Amino acid sequence: MLKKLQEQDFERYVDFVYQLALDSTKSGYPTYTDGIKTKDDFVARARKAFSANGEENSAASEEILLYEQGGKVEGWIHYFYLPEDHYLDTCSFCIASGMGEALIEFIAFAGEHFPGSELYLGFPKENTEAVDTLKLLNFDCIEESYNDVIDFEDYVSQPEDAGIISINRENYDFFSRLHSQNNDMYWNSARILDAIDRWRIYVCLSKEEAVGAIYYMDDMRMPEIFGIDFSGGIYSGNIYRALLTTALNDSKCRGAKHMIFFNEGESQTDAIACGFRCVGKYLCFKKVLI
Repeated sequence: MLKKLQEQDFERYVDFVYQLALDSTKSGYPTYTDGIKTKDDFVARARKAFSANGEENSAASEEILLYEQGGKVEGWIHYFYLPEDHYLDTCSFCIASGMGEALIEFIAFAGEHFPGSELYLGFPKENTEAVDTLKLLNFDCIEESYNDVIDFEDYVSQPEDAGIISINRENYDFFSRLHSQNNDMYWNSARILDAIDRWRIYVCLSKEEAVGAIYYMDDMRMPEIFGIDFSGGIYSGNIYRALLTTALNDSKCRGAKHMIFFNEGESQTDAIACGFRCVGKYLCFKKVLI
């Protein structure tokens, strides 16, 4: 059974749920097993569920649902919804026992309250109960990648490729021509341009043509690379390493302590060679609720 967590009961459950967040077999993404995010981060993000709906200029709707089995609380589901994009996702999905049933109940809840929305659910590969349940429910697995992290205290800046340029509004076409290939991505060219002050973007040029691009949020607390694009969608290890080196040098120089990147299989060897360590395998599932 699902029921809304009331703010006065938050302290009663938060320590229990945080311990679940440290177990990849009992939790979803974003993961707290990466050695970066702390308990303070978890608690602070969870508390926002009680203020987001009342914040001026807040477009998101979110809340925490307790999951009970046989009268016992087994964990919680913290979700958020962006109505303008019909986008539904979770901040934490932590269940001690009954993960499959919790998913079934949450999906039914989401379908009733947010019909027509696109529901995204991310889980570690180790959470086999969640993964198997979503497959049985005919969710599309839209991403399977390696959750990689770099710790800048162990990173030494490397020489950069002279053919890489920084992207702004004036030269945005270099980037948008490449990035328009990613039609299914939430952060498409239009959304990134609308929020370009929040992004760091670099493009690799060859004979004045863009052959690769890297893009990540301008967030020094926890920068995350959202992707690297290639001309024609054809992977190039040389371009990948050149772009990644520029991004890593930039982030270290600007004071970041860590950086996150979700890599596909073909780029994983190059990511490790550039200094990343692997936290685990990430799977993202999607379904349009009707």
